Amino acid sequence: MSEELKESISELLLAENIDGEITEIIPLTGGASAETYKFKVKQDWFVLRKGSGNTSPLAILKKDEAFIQNEVFNQGAPVAEIVAVSNESSKLTDAYIMKLVEGESIARKVLRDKKFSQARKVLAYECGQALAKIHSVSLESLTKVPRNDPYQSLENLYLTYQQFKQPLPVFEYTFRWLKEQKFQEIEPTLVHGDFRLGNLIVNEEGLAAVIDWELVNIGNPIQDIGWMCVNSWRFGITEKIVGGFGNLEDLLQGYTSVSNLIIDEQEVKKWQVFGSLRWGVICLIQTYSHLNGPTNSVERAAIGRRVSETEIDMINLMFLGGK
Repeated sequence: MSEELKESISELLLAENIDGEITEIIPLTGGASAETYKFKVKQDWFVLRKGSGNTSPLAILKKDEAFIQNEVFNQGAPVAEIVAVSNESSKLTDAYIMKLVEGESIARKVLRDKKFSQARKVLAYECGQALAKIHSVSLESLTKVPRNDPYQSLENLYLTYQQFKQPLPVFEYTFRWLKEQKFQEIEPTLVHGDFRLGNLIVNEEGLAAVIDWELVNIGNPIQDIGWMCVNSWRFGITEKIVGGFGNLEDLLQGYTSVSNLIIDEQEVKKWQVFGSLRWGVICLIQTYSHLNGPTNSVERAAIGRRVSETEIDMINLMFLGGK
């Protein structure tokens, strides 16, 4: 890894009185808007999350992400502790450093490896507790977090869908069905926006940390619960509604052990439909990015083929009593 990156990390850590030689820098799998590395200082491991510094409608700046994560950490939710955040003079531009949390984030391993068998028994309940703590964070200082109203979010999603000029009957019906639903009026809260396996670190005891706060917003808290229960995030174990590992009852019990909000299962189903539609549109975005955009990739093409899966999920939820 470049000496320039090592020097930039050292400068940022020194500003927080963390001194020591960086002996290893290892690139990790990153998302579309961030580079992620883990590195070692003396005997301690840390993680660097570095963005481009450019604003995006799909992801907040890393500096803002770090601020939110710190607020969630102070609320007692399982997240990594932030140790340093870049500023205008930092060579890293838009970045933050946090302590490494040991565990596994790959869904296939969490759902199938024997060593996580005990964790799977408590994971749904602990996810409910974590979500309730996230949703209880004070909004007073979160002025840079985007706000999402269910109906405006639906309208924005429809405008994105229309751009592809590829009418899909199931999508058209689902947009109309959701527009006619009366979503429970709940005081807006901080919402993770992508709470699911892949964005959770799990150890042998249970939930260790919630990661990837790029899609955080202020809105209806049930959207996090519905997203967690979308069939696409069960990774083939469809009978376990919560992420392929747990039951909705356990998730909601964990939630109400922290929060006074009582959540109706039918309300969750509306947000499952919404989440399935949202993921379907994201799959379309990947499809057309592969076919017509600047990024021609097998991965994006494969994700595009999953559009039909979301259509089946929406039909199942709306007409066939699916869960």
